[in-house]
Amino acid sequence: MRIVLIANPASGTAQGSDALGEVQQHLRSAGHDVHVRETAARGDAERFAHDSAALGVDIVVAVGGDGTLNEVVNGVASAPDGLERCAIGLIPAGTGNDFARTLGMAESDVALAALAAGHERRVDLVSLGDRVFLNASAGGFTAETSANVSSGMKQAVGTLAYLIGGARAVLEYEPVGVRVEWEGRSLEADLQLFAICNGAYIGGGHQLAPTARPDDGLMEVCLVRATSTLDFLALLPRLSSGHHVDDDDVAYFRTRAVTLSFSRTIKINTDGEVLEAARCEYVMRPGAVRLIAPAP
Repeated sequence: MRIVLIANPASGTAQGSDALGEVQQHLRSAGHDVHVRETAARGDAERFAHDSAALGVDIVVAVGGDGTLNEVVNGVASAPDGLERCAIGLIPAGTGNDFARTLGMAESDVALAALAAGHERRVDLVSLGDRVFLNASAGGFTAETSANVSSGMKQAVGTLAYLIGGARAVLEYEPVGVRVEWEGRSLEADLQLFAICNGAYIGGGHQLAPTARPDDGLMEVCLVRATSTLDFLALLPRLSSGHHVDDDDVAYFRTRAVTLSFSRTIKINTDGEVLEAARCEYVMRPGAVRLIAPAP
C-alpha cells in the first residue's frame, strides 16, 4: 500500500521520543511504500493530507497529537471523494492524544500494530460549518484553557500545561448565555463550558463524555451551567473522571445534530483548532471515516 506519514515535530514534550523513524522502518519492512512529510507551520498537515488524498494514496497517517489528526482529517475530507478513497491512520505522539485514548490506542505500539496490519474500522465524523472533527469541540472554560496553552508550554511541561492554562481561565472567564436546540427541543442557560463530543476524552485525558462511542452515530452534548467559582472548582474533578453526567449543574444528552446560539462571540476549540463564533451548528456524519485502528 502507498502510505504517507504526516509528522508534526512540535507534538508532544521536549523529552518525548520521536517515533517517526521506527514507524517508517516497521511499515517498509512490512512491504509498504512509505513517504514522509514533516510540518513546519499550522496548515501544513491539512495541505499535505489534501494533496496525498487527491493523488490517490491508500492511507494518510497523522504522526502527532489531536491537532495534527484534525488537520489530516480536514485535508482528506476536502479532496474529491477523499474520505471514501483514502483511509486515515494515527500514531499518537502528542501531549493529549485524546481520540487515540478513546480508541484504545494511546500507546504508539498498539497504533503501529494496527497500521502495519491495515486493520480498518468505520468511525463517525462531526461537521461544524465547513470544518469537520473526530474528537470534540468545546467552548467556554475549556476553550479558554486551550487558548492559554502554547506549543512551547506543552513541550516543556506536557499535560501539566493544561492545569496551568486552566487556573488562569477559571479566574478570567465570564459565562456566556446560550440557546441550545436539538431534535425539536431547546433550552436556554448561562454556561461555564460546553462540549460536543464524538470521543470520550478532552484536554489531555479528562473524561467529559463517558458514554461517547466514536462509531454509534451519535454525539454527546455536555453543558455546564454557570455557578460560583467555588462550586465550579468542586465540580471539576467529577468532570475529569466522568462522574458529572447526573449533576444538577450539568445537562448531558445524545443527539445527531445540535445548534448553539450564543449571546456573544466566543472562542471554540475544535480538536486543537481555535475558532471564534456566535452560532455553531453541529451535524453527525455516521461512519464517514475509514480509520486504521484496532477493533472496538
